[in-house]
Amino acid sequence: MSENRNQCPEFPFWGARYPDACCVDGKLQDLDYCDENGNLYDKGEDVPCPFCQTDAFIEYDYFNKADLICEELMEDDSAEQYDIHIDEAKEKAREWYTNWIKVMREKYA
Repeated sequence: MSENRNQCPEFPFWGARYPDACCVDGKLQDLDYCDENGNLYDKGEDVPCPFCQTDAFIEYDYFNKADLICEELMEDDSAEQYDIHIDEAKEKAREWYTNWIKVMREKYA
């Protein structure tokens, strides 16, 4: 169950300031969500690991970056302009996620 733990770093993700996430079979698990013996419970969130499932993690958009960026781009536009801005927003979100993943890897690998 923990084959990917050695290749992917543990890092803060679920709201803690300390490493609270680990990769198990390409999905993130919450290190604080375990029994008294340290056995992890699967929360069933199916969040792809940003390190070994990078494209799937970016597409999952856990932090809702594409929508937030699209809202910023549409500040003065009508709701009909969403389709025009969403591709640009997704590209900017991809850049943000790529940089975030790089920082997490450098800091916690």
